[in-house]
Amino acid sequence: MLGSKIRALREQQHLSQRRFALMAGTSQSYLWEIETGRASVGLDVLCSMADALGVPVKDLIDF
Repeated sequence: MLGSKIRALREQQHLSQRRFALMAGTSQSYLWEIETGRASVGLDVLCSMADALGVPVKDLIDF
């Protein structure tokens, strides 16, 4: 569910995976794994993604 939420917010802002991965300081392949539920996300990466999206972390984990 976390990956789906991240993907939805990313797409709402019209960000490609590549662009968003650069903004969040991670790789596109790792972002793809997160969005498809194949990888776990550490708190540091979660915070970076929230910052890149301009949302609080709670918005990412509030399903």
